[in-house]
Formats: sequence, C-alpha cells, structure tokens
Amino acid sequence: MDAPQPPEPTAQTAQPTGHGNTIVQIVGNGNAVVLGHPHLCLTRFEAQRHIAHPLNALSPYARSTRLQGRETELASLRAFLASPQPISVRVMVGGGGSGKTRLALALCDQMQAEGWNTGFATGTEMERFFAGHNLSAWGWQKPTLVVVDYAAAKAQALGPWLDELADRSTPAPHPLRILLLERNADTDSGWWHSVFGGGYRALGKQALLDPPDPVTLHPLGTGQDRMALLHNMLALASPGHPMVLPVDDPSFQQRLMQLGWGGNPLYLMMAAAAMAKLGQAQALTLGRTELARFVATQEADRLQKMARANALPEALVLHLAACTTLAQGMAEADFIPFARDEQLATGWTSAPAALAELLHQALPQPDGIAPITPDVIGEAFVLLQMRGDKGAATVRRCHASLGQPMAQRVAQTTIRCVQDFADTSPEPLRWLQAIVQAVQHDAAALAAMDDSLPIASLPLRDVALAVTQRRLDLLAASGNADPAPMAGALNNLAVAQSQLGQHAEALQSSQKAVALYRRLATQQHTALEPGLAVSLHNLANHQHALGQHPEACRSAQEAVDLRRQLAAQWPEVFRPQLASSLNNLCNKQSRMGQHPAALDSAQEAVDLRRSLAQQQPDVYQPALAASLNNLANRQGSLGQHTAALQTIQQAVDLYRSLAAQRPDLYLRPLASCLHNLANQHHQLDQITAALSAVQEALALRRTLAAQRPGEFGPDLAKSLWLLALCTHALQGPAAASALAREAVQTLRPAAVQLPQVHGPLLQMMLGTYADFCHAAGQPPEAELLALVSPAVPNHPPH
Repeated sequence: MDAPQPPEPTAQTAQPTGHGNTIVQIVGNGNAVVLGHPHLCLTRFEAQRHIAHPLNALSPYARSTRLQGRETELASLRAFLASPQPISVRVMVGGGGSGKTRLALALCDQMQAEGWNTGFATGTEMERFFAGHNLSAWGWQKPTLVVVDYAAAKAQALGPWLDELADRSTPAPHPLRILLLERNADTDSGWWHSVFGGGYRALGKQALLDPPDPVTLHPLGTGQDRMALLHNMLALASPGHPMVLPVDDPSFQQRLMQLGWGGNPLYLMMAAAAMAKLGQAQALTLGRTELARFVATQEADRLQKMARANALPEALVLHLAACTTLAQGMAEADFIPFARDEQLATGWTSAPAALAELLHQALPQPDGIAPITPDVIGEAFVLLQMRGDKGAATVRRCHASLGQPMAQRVAQTTIRCVQDFADTSPEPLRWLQAIVQAVQHDAAALAAMDDSLPIASLPLRDVALAVTQRRLDLLAASGNADPAPMAGALNNLAVAQSQLGQHAEALQSSQKAVALYRRLATQQHTALEPGLAVSLHNLANHQHALGQHPEACRSAQEAVDLRRQLAAQWPEVFRPQLASSLNNLCNKQSRMGQHPAALDSAQEAVDLRRSLAQQQPDVYQPALAASLNNLANRQGSLGQHTAALQTIQQAVDLYRSLAAQRPDLYLRPLASCLHNLANQHHQLDQITAALSAVQEALALRRTLAAQRPGEFGPDLAKSLWLLALCTHALQGPAAASALAREAVQTLRPAAVQLPQVHGPLLQMMLGTYADFCHAAGQPPEAELLALVSPAVPNHPPH
C-alpha cells in the first residue's frame, strides 16, 4: 500500500573510500556517517513498527499484519535479486493500497537477514543524494537493494542516476538491485519514457531492466487470503472483543470475492477497522471512498481529543494536520513558520511551538510531523478539512508558501487525490488546475508534474495535456540544443492529445517527435534509437485514427523493422517491444486488406508473448490476451472462424481473470473480447451463444460509455448493432429495429466528428436499420434515412 515516506533514524550509508567501497550500517537515533564521498542513506522504518494507536496498524511501515497471499510475488522478487546481472532495475506498479510498499518492506526484511544492505531511499534523501555531483563514484561493498517509492515524482533525477550506473566503467563487486514503485507506468509515454526512453543512453538504461516491462501487483486472488487478512486486522482493531467471521458461510466468501475492493489489502484492513465500529454487515456495504472517509473521520476524532486535552483549537489542529499531510510531512523548522503564516491567513491564534509539539506527538517523525498515512486515508482527511473556497485557498497557499521541493509534494498529493476521489468529489481537480496555473513559468515544476500525471487516467487527461503543452512551450523557448527532451515531451503530448480525441493535433506532435528522434539517431551515428521506434509505433496509431492507412502501415512496418534489429542484439530487452509493434502492424495490415500478412504478424506476436508469459505470467499475460484477441480477428478475416472462436475464447478467459483483479484496467478489453467472441459465434450461426456473449459485452460497454461517451460510444454502438443482428435471427425484424436505431444514434456523434473513420460503419448500420424497418412493415426515421448511402455491405463489425 502506498504511503509517503517520513525520514527515519535507522539508516545504512553507502560510499566509496579511494578505489574501494565502504558500507556503514547505523542503528540508533540521529546518527550519520559522511566521509566526503557520494553516499545514499537507506531507511527500513524500524521505528514505525511501534503501533501507538489502532489506526497506526493500517500503515505499511507498521508491518502490523502478516504479509498475506504474496508468496508468488516474493519468489519473483527474490529471483530478480538472485539474477547474475551486477546491476538491475525492476518497475512494480499497482493501485493505491495494493500493497507495493508492504511487499517491498517484507523483501527488505528478508534480505537484510541474509546479509544484504536494504532499504528505501526516501524523498528527502533522494533530493539530497541527487543534488550531489559525480554520482558515478557512489559504491557498495555488499549486495544492496534500493527501493524507490513514488518513482514518477523522481523521474527527472532517476534518469541521470541510471545513466551513471549503466555507464560504470568499473565492474560492480556486488549485486545492486533497484526496485521502483509506482501506481502506473506506460512504456510508450509518461514517466517511464522520461526515465528509460529515447536518447543516446536509453539502450544502457533499458538493458538494466528486469523484466523490460513493468510488473503489475495484482489484488489478493483467493478468499482464504482475504479472510485471513480480515481476521488479522480485526484482532488489532478490536482486541478486547474479537469478532468471529462466518468463515464457513459460502455466501460470505462469495460476497468477499465480489466486492470491488475485496482484493486490495489496505481496503480489507480498513473494512476490518470499520467492522469493529459498525459491525460486519454495515462495513461490507461501504465503497472504497466511504471506507477511506470513515477511517479518516476516526483519525480526526483522535486529533480533536488530543487538541482538547491540550487546550488547543481543535479546528486549527485538524487544519494544520491536513496541510502537513498535503505536503507529505514537515520538519519542525518548516512547520513553525508555516503555522504562523497560516494563522495570519485564517485568523486563528495559538502558539506555533505548542501546535508543533502536539502534532509531533500525534503524528511523529524524527525531526517533525509526519503525514497521515496510508495515502488514501490521508487524502480523505485532507478532503474532509479542505472544503469549498476556503479549502481551495488553503491548497494554493500550501503550494505557494512551502517552497521547493515541498511544493512539488503538494502537487503530487493533489494528483493522487484526483485519482482516488474524482468520482465522488470535484474539488481535487480544481486544486490541481490552480496549481498548474501557478507553475506556468516553472520548467522544473512542469517537468515533475508531467512525469507524475498518468495519461491513461480519465479525470487527469485534460490536465496532463495542458501541462505537457506548456512544458513544450518552455522547452522551445529555452533553445535547448538536445533534441531528446523535446522529442520525449512531443511524444507524451501526442499520446495525451490522442486520448482526448484530438487526432489531427496528435498526428502533428507525433510527426515532430519522429523527426527529432531521427535527428538524434543521426547525431549518434546509429539507426538503433529506441525512442525513434516508440515514436514511430505511436505515429502509426495516430495516422490510423485519422484514416491514413497506407501511411500508418508504413510507420508500423518501420517500427517493427527497427525493433527487430534491436531485439536481435538485445533480445531480453526488446522482444516485448517487438511483439507490441507486430501487434500494431498486424492491425494496420488488416485495415489495408493485407490479411495473410496480418495473420503472420499476429501469429508471431502471439508466439513471442506466449513465450514471455510462460516465463513471467504476472507481467505478460495481459499482453498475450491482447495478441490472442488480435489473432482471432485476423483468423476471422480469412474465414477461419472455428480457429478464431478457439483463439478468442482463450483471450476472454485471460481477460476475465484479469478484470476480476483490476476492473479499472481490464473491463474495456474484456468487453472487446466478449464482443469478438459473439461475432465468431454469429459467423458460425451459433446465435444463442452469440446473444449471450454480446449481451455481456453490451452491459460492460454501457457502463463505460456512461462515464465517457465520446471515447466509448463507438464500441457501444458496435455491440448494439451486433445484438440487433442476433435479435433479428431469433425474434425477427420488429424486435431488432429498435436496437439498430439505438446503434445508429450512438455512433452518429463519432461519425460526424471523424467521418473517414466511423462513416463507413455508420452507413452499414443505417442500411441494416432500414432493412429491418421495411421487413417489419414500419417506416424508418426520415432523419436517419437521409444519411443512407446505396448498396452498403451488411457484415458485423470487428
């Protein structure tokens, strides 16, 4: 589970002395050893194991409950540590509360007991370490594991550090492993591309990755693991009155498996805390945000009691605790002047030193005040205290008055607030928009925000686009001669524009990125520029979105050719990327009518990804499912419907399992595969089976389209139309005509916006609708008929 990382007294310091390296392990409070060389202090949060009050047990640093259901993940991480590579890096991603931090702490504890130096590089320590020079002189004399949480926020510093490690001229005497933790990572854009993407050092950094793609930490998959975690937390939340769960009740276990948050360790622990207060039945009715707000309210009650006991204003204590959480913790030297200024702004009066003493007692960290953790509880607490215009003004003051780097931490906390609470509160997005406006002329702040904003997040897409565009404007104005930062930002901009349906603008940005990466490759005197391959891969998608199919096919082919050369020299690094580009090329070839070539590309992609998934299923099963879906479509295009049916069923089975664990990521591809499964059944005249599959797909697509109709409307229209065809076969034209009409109305806005993309399908649907109406003896709507073009083929869309 995610949580900001307060400074911690127990540390390990690594630095070289002369040509040898010295590791000094320190245990105790306030100790440090600095010998005049670059050193990195690692933290294992030993002092955080003390549980001062029941809510402390929710913090991952407390290790309050046994690590549950993570045997496979731990084994994979231990294999990563045991690999023969001297230096390697792994990226692990998972949603807030998924258990990344807790898993990394368990790994550190295990490896420390086996003679490794292990720990987290906290935000404050990373800032100090990266502010130094000659990082290539940094060294280690024992096997060392460095965990970096919130990697996106540190992307601007991580890239140069990994450059130094990749370029080391002296052999590493002992293994160095770096584990980067983050919520999201897209290998074609965003923070991952900033750290590992294009530029003359990209190959060296990507060679450090093991595996080449991010590893997703999935929710707890079994009812036994979920039940065990509930039991463990209930014993802590209600020690005097243990609650007995109905472990033998199948309906209870089924309920636990069906809960949207049921596989998330943090939410299970919060549910146990809620059960201790509300009872089992009521606690299990709460949603994600309700659970977080319930626990945040309990924390507010605790702080209010402490404020009353010390004769301090309760509202002021809560207000300052929220500000401190927003800033991810404050040292006392920062807090006292901030509290003084905040009281001037709000009209409260109280001694800052007394407030600091109370909050340090309530939220202790060695040199000041810790944030409320874990993240989602701290965010819920901030939202409870910062409502309306006064709350927005407080966020702006915190960002403006705290100074760098705390201002960036305020921005990062706000971004996570949007991710976790956008569906229930519009306020965090307004806060973030105000922060973006405030940093319009700050290139460093914009770069940090650009890396921290997940482009794939629906509520953050508009902000991500604005930040990337402004960052590009500043880069262009700076006259920076290095094309790599500009090329990377243009690539990110193109992806952000495409996500918002701005396909023409995305194409222009992508073309500029490709041109810059070509120039970069020329400067490096090599054609093997990985950033060029990424930008060509994305360019093909933008061209395809605008109906420029020959151009898209050429760009996709060039990306495949380039990645095939890269994979020939560095197979472990570039085979996954080659498979991705083959998948992309297959789609473009199919659109051009090159069906045999498309089938060959799809089959090669499946073969590559099946091999990768056999080695690392947790990493490559989603990609394999996508390629199987693609292969099924290509088989269907060549009339191989029986083979296509078998292939798409494999994809559905994979995606159903993935969607059960991560519905936010996999519901859309599951819906797509179910639609394609229905289509193959329909082609084989298995209408009843087709009807069942398309109804399930339609239900999922209705939910998605309700959230974002402009993006998911065309998918919904396709499933409506296929359902109309199945209904016609089973019930006749009268029953089918209403569904066909709804399909036309659903697709029409997209066809008006992008006629070259959606127009042919709309005309096909209109023809079908008219046929159904005439066969049923009822007139079609005149307004819709006005769009009909003659002689449109009547086949289901893929």
